[in-house]
Amino acid sequence: MGSKALFFFALLSFSALSCLIKTSSASDNQNEQDPGLVMNFYKDSCPQAEDIIKEQVRLLYKRHKNTAFSWLRNIFHDCAVQSCDASLLLDSTRRSLSEKEMDRSFGMRNFRYIETIKEAVERECPGVVSCSDILVLSARDGIASLGGPYIPLKTGRRDGRRSRAEILEQYLPDHNESMSVVLDRFASMGIDTPGLVALLGTYIISIYIYVCVPCS
Repeated sequence: MGSKALFFFALLSFSALSCLIKTSSASDNQNEQDPGLVMNFYKDSCPQAEDIIKEQVRLLYKRHKNTAFSWLRNIFHDCAVQSCDASLLLDSTRRSLSEKEMDRSFGMRNFRYIETIKEAVERECPGVVSCSDILVLSARDGIASLGGPYIPLKTGRRDGRRSRAEILEQYLPDHNESMSVVLDRFASMGIDTPGLVALLGTYIISIYIYVCVPCS
């Protein structure tokens, strides 16, 4: 598959997810009485944050190539389930199961890339930049790593401390659901039919890269 096709699907997917990110973030702010997301949220507390994330994304893409699509899927699975709060990254405890271990998260991988970026940011600004912002910004910079445009995004998200595994199936579609059910489910998230097609295309492309690139 050509690089132009890869970029096309990735850009369409991120455009679709941008609507979901905005909707989920607005819901978070309303529920927690937060003043809202802003541009350059870390300009005083960690002015190099976005540059560090961008550089780490570039290095990871140079090494592994398939990272952009992993990050796109990460933010979809995180933001689709009520909020963009990085609850996807929480590990299981005795009291709660991780979202990562649910059946509808099958095939999710490369969380270590987020950990690599987080470690780099922590070295510069310990305890400042949220994992939820890193999830969103890494997807944005993943698009740029494919030759796409740099898309300005607001930051200031808060990390969740509670797994949403118990409600995950209410939001993420099952593989055997009818197309009409899937369309309705995504429409409720603010993602239209072209956006859904782009997301499905990106998932297929990520499998194509994962399976076929080592064979070339």
